[in-house]
Amino acid sequence: MNKFVSRLLVVGLLLTSSIAYADSIKIAVASNFLATLTALSKDFTNKTGLPVEISSGATGMLYAQIQKGAPYDMFFAADAKRPKLLEKEGLIAANSRFTYVTGKLVSWAPKSSNVSADLASLNPKDTNLHFIAIANPKTAPYGAAAVAVLKHYGVYDKLQSAGKIAIGGNIGKTFQYAASGNAQIGLVAKSYVSNPEKPVGGTYVEIPSNLYPKLTQQAVVLKGKDSDAVKKFLAYFKSDAAKKQIEAYGYGLGD
Repeated sequence: MNKFVSRLLVVGLLLTSSIAYADSIKIAVASNFLATLTALSKDFTNKTGLPVEISSGATGMLYAQIQKGAPYDMFFAADAKRPKLLEKEGLIAANSRFTYVTGKLVSWAPKSSNVSADLASLNPKDTNLHFIAIANPKTAPYGAAAVAVLKHYGVYDKLQSAGKIAIGGNIGKTFQYAASGNAQIGLVAKSYVSNPEKPVGGTYVEIPSNLYPKLTQQAVVLKGKDSDAVKKFLAYFKSDAAKKQIEAYGYGLGD
């Protein structure tokens, strides 16, 4: 092989590598972790030049999309159930499943609300209470947690009978119900009310974690998607700097 051909091969390899890195890292993320992941991804891209493309929604919806072949590289769920199912179904890279955070549920009353965020004193007959917003318990783990909490306080059936429970398709839409003033209380992820970049005001009460199923949130790399770019992102995500930022958004740390 002459020197000219060798140089062409080297240039070709460099171009191929550049093109591969130019492709964005595609991540599906549960709505509750969207703001946190967006901030982390921005910092990661600034440091590495590698772009990140994020799609968010309810965990159950994203899981169904992945089953149907959605072209994601990684999946950050709001539970451990779906990542475990994907592993069982052979749809993830070997040994890629890990717990990235533990979520926290809060009762939040926005500035416009005349109802206390303290669920222990909640009166379903309060005329100031038109709606309490929760995420869909069938698809969103935070919704299932909210139902467990309302049942603990003995108000779930009463609120449901009075038509005062507003269901959000995901935890982000649930937050918007309350933020818009349509609901006087929102049972939302703590990350929505402790976002250091977007203070929301109002008042919130952190709900004791023993009142709802533990919100263990796991992530996976999908099968055939463990590229060098994805490995770089994971290394960044597990760094001390990233962990500090995750805690600032109101999460407990995972693995």
